[in-house]
Amino acid sequence: MTHTATNTFFALFGQMAARAWRVFNNRRQFAELKHWSDDQLKDIGLTRSDVRRALALPFYSDPTSVLTGSASLGTSMNLSAANAQAKSPDLKIVDACQDKCGPLAA
Repeated sequence: MTHTATNTFFALFGQMAARAWRVFNNRRQFAELKHWSDDQLKDIGLTRSDVRRALALPFYSDPTSVLTGSASLGTSMNLSAANAQAKSPDLKIVDACQDKCGPLAA
């Protein structure tokens, strides 16, 4: 049983190291966009503020994650709680068995 826990530890450590390496490489490559002109950034669908916002993140976060919610890419970030109700249900009163059990909502 200890052997399984040791393998799990090494697997988690390997995943953490791989993520750190990926974040480091993405941050290094994304930092090169600071030197691009506004026209070049526009060609790839970014703005100067997108680059600044991505590089303002803490060093341990991936700057490419900001691009998924970028307004210049035509997407909007609609944030809400995971358990929030999307819209209120449409209820109407039906007269199915009104005389026996009262009005029902359907």
